[in-house]
Amino acid sequence: MLPTATHAETGREAAFARLLLGELGEYFAGQRRGFTVPVELSAVSGFFARVLSELCKVPYGAVVTYGQLAALAGKPKAARAVGAAMRNNPVPIVVPCHRVVAANGDIGGFTPGLEIKRRLLGVEGHVYLR
Repeated sequence: MLPTATHAETGREAAFARLLLGELGEYFAGQRRGFTVPVELSAVSGFFARVLSELCKVPYGAVVTYGQLAALAGKPKAARAVGAAMRNNPVPIVVPCHRVVAANGDIGGFTPGLEIKRRLLGVEGHVYLR
């Protein structure tokens, strides 16, 4: 028999989904610069957790390079590991991995695709053609 969610659990999940969708709608409409939805990152540990924690401090409209983020997380030579942390970010947009760019001026990578990353950065006032 499969486990089932209680009414209280499904009610909390529905409330969370409404809050998240509302905040995402406001973000894309240019009315929100940060998120208040609770983010559960307990499955992320070690260096990846430090990277995501530091990434949450990068303000709306700002970008940081992979190397800068590695240094902020305590390992200045771990830019490639920062890329791995971004690929494993469980809550992109809310934990804004789209704000991480390459040191050479390139947009860098983005698991959902570079066009989506360009659009997210565009919402925040950045234009990346490369």
